[in-house]
Amino acid sequence: MKIVKLIGFLLILSSCNQYLGTIEPDYIPSNDIEEVFLSNAIVLDNNEEFKIGEVLYPPDKKLNFKNSIDFQKVTTIDKKTNFLFLENEIYYNKKNDFYSLNKNDFKEINRNKIKLNKDEEIIHISSFEKNLFVLTNQGKVFKLLQNNFELIQDLQIFLSQNTFSKSSKIIAFSVFGDVIEIDLKNNIFAINGNFDVNHGITKSSNIYPYNNINIMLYNSGTLVFLNQQTNNPETNYYLEDLNILSQVGIFEEFIDAPFHIDNFIYFIEKKGLVSVFNPVTSEILWETDISSPIIDYFIDENKNLYVLTYNKVNIFSSQGQLQKDISHKLENPFNFWIDDANLYLANQDGLYIINLDGDLIYSIKQKFQDFLKVFNSNNQYYFADSKNLYTLIE
Repeated sequence: MKIVKLIGFLLILSSCNQYLGTIEPDYIPSNDIEEVFLSNAIVLDNNEEFKIGEVLYPPDKKLNFKNSIDFQKVTTIDKKTNFLFLENEIYYNKKNDFYSLNKNDFKEINRNKIKLNKDEEIIHISSFEKNLFVLTNQGKVFKLLQNNFELIQDLQIFLSQNTFSKSSKIIAFSVFGDVIEIDLKNNIFAINGNFDVNHGITKSSNIYPYNNINIMLYNSGTLVFLNQQTNNPETNYYLEDLNILSQVGIFEEFIDAPFHIDNFIYFIEKKGLVSVFNPVTSEILWETDISSPIIDYFIDENKNLYVLTYNKVNIFSSQGQLQKDISHKLENPFNFWIDDANLYLANQDGLYIINLDGDLIYSIKQKFQDFLKVFNSNNQYYFADSKNLYTLIE
């Protein structure tokens, strides 16, 4: 492999006082890298009309509203609340209490108490065959039976926050990097393997497919690659190869799991680095250093990449051209979304709708806390900060 040869060459070079002799052509990556900086990026001609496409990644980034909108409070929560949105009900927890709400009027249907230890927390809620299951950070699985939660499994393993459901199984991760498959149908569990845990901040992650694997974040600095069939961790050198070839810096903490389009994987680093990389051919299609922390992103069906920073929204084409450089005046924005023509930016004071020229269309005043999550259930939007769950109404 070219990367292995390149590493070998560097080791030989370091051992011979930097002497440079004749090198075989195979030792040198032959792919050209197109490096795109904001100061010299090609900007779309103002005479051309930029059109917003349907959102590809991440999910739930497209808002569809025909009229003015407003926030309606649904219920009070806390910063560690987990949710499960079903067709007619909303399930969520607050500490040891488990609630269900009617989606139509948001009235409480039921409330149950779960017996947890002092430092034990609920990290995941799932549904299988019309039964509800709750997983805790101490590896306990509870099942709701006749309005009471009964302990059905005790893994005796401390778990990380990032956990997801897959058919009849829950895929969880220990604090030491074990991949744990919990089979709800047969009431068993198995440890499928282990991966190295790097430094990073625990945060929710999307899961993106690539060939026969699923890519997700264990934390902001640890990428996990799971076999789609077996859920076993896959050994890979994607990030190592990228960091050897990249000319814009070291990729070490990510805003979200990398996603792929046309055999290229998009790596988006928190401190402002973007690289579109093919790990099979070791080709970098384009990359850039935005020179500002990246807060949020999405990509549309036209392969336009939208990147939110503290004072701008940058839109890059599929070839890395800077198509739009939109300034905004929001202080400490949390997230952003899009409709057919406008951008929706949220911060602690509410939701602000701007057009692609940066002009404010209108705003919705609402006091939010330190973050904002969005959920889309049956075309109904829900927003959660660390204190309340809201819905959007027209």
